[in-house]
Amino acid sequence: MNTTKHMPFLIGMRTFKTALACGLAVVAGYAINSPYPPFLAIGALGCMDSSITASLRSARDMIFGNLVGAILAMLFTVAFTGHYAVGCFIGVIIMITVCNLMHMKPGITSLACVVFCCCLKDIPASDNLVYGLLRFRDTALGTFIALAVNMLIRPYSGAERTKKGILSAQQAMLPLLEERVLHGRIPDLRDLRKRMNDLDHSINILLDERMNKSLKKSEVAHLRGCQQLSWKMRDALISICSIDTTPSPSPENLARMESLGMTPEQCHTDHILAGVCDESDTIVFNYYLKIFLDSNDYLTQLIDL
Repeated sequence: MNTTKHMPFLIGMRTFKTALACGLAVVAGYAINSPYPPFLAIGALGCMDSSITASLRSARDMIFGNLVGAILAMLFTVAFTGHYAVGCFIGVIIMITVCNLMHMKPGITSLACVVFCCCLKDIPASDNLVYGLLRFRDTALGTFIALAVNMLIRPYSGAERTKKGILSAQQAMLPLLEERVLHGRIPDLRDLRKRMNDLDHSINILLDERMNKSLKKSEVAHLRGCQQLSWKMRDALISICSIDTTPSPSPENLARMESLGMTPEQCHTDHILAGVCDESDTIVFNYYLKIFLDSNDYLTQLIDL
């Protein structure tokens, strides 16, 4: 009996690097005698992204957003002395507007607002208007530490993971096709849509990467071509499922499906192969079925090249 226990969750490399960057940032805060080391952790949290290029972009946005937050807090300390709630209300509106104009991610915008609110509260208590710039220094240092961690410790390439995602999507579509064509049932495609959206996100990360030298452009182009074949399979499957009659597969298409291990259920064989529909439905049905099977064959040949 297999007694192996599996963890209900896994700590991924990105989680580990984020935690490591926060820890190193706090240590750096103590090393420079920062009165509030968590500000360095705030800076580190904002730029641990899925690729080096994305991390550089996030670091740029974090530095700009935190600088705006610190300067705005210094100005509001003078303008709204003794009215912290009013200053927070107006300042957060300004912060979100500025960050949105710069097309920053919501998470970075939120961290920039946190810096603003904290500085607005702590500047009067410190009795030092330059306190805001000191906190900006801390967040900027934390950002640079996180950027270094992400670049030096196993930078994300994602090529192998994306390839597995393409193969997984391909394999997931075959039983859906069998269910529709050979069993006469219309399958639920929601999980497939989510799988394809996740795959598209992975490909876009690879296409956006410019700084990771270990990721070859030819490899990304190859994966992009494979993804487009999986899209073609998905689109053909959706078209087949959109036909609300029961066309029969042509002898050629049926033989190709059987070669892939797909056979109609015995109780449905006569009904499925007879086809209950107009001739035009059968033509359209087999047109998209051929596209699906051709794309599946091409993808099988292409993915391991």
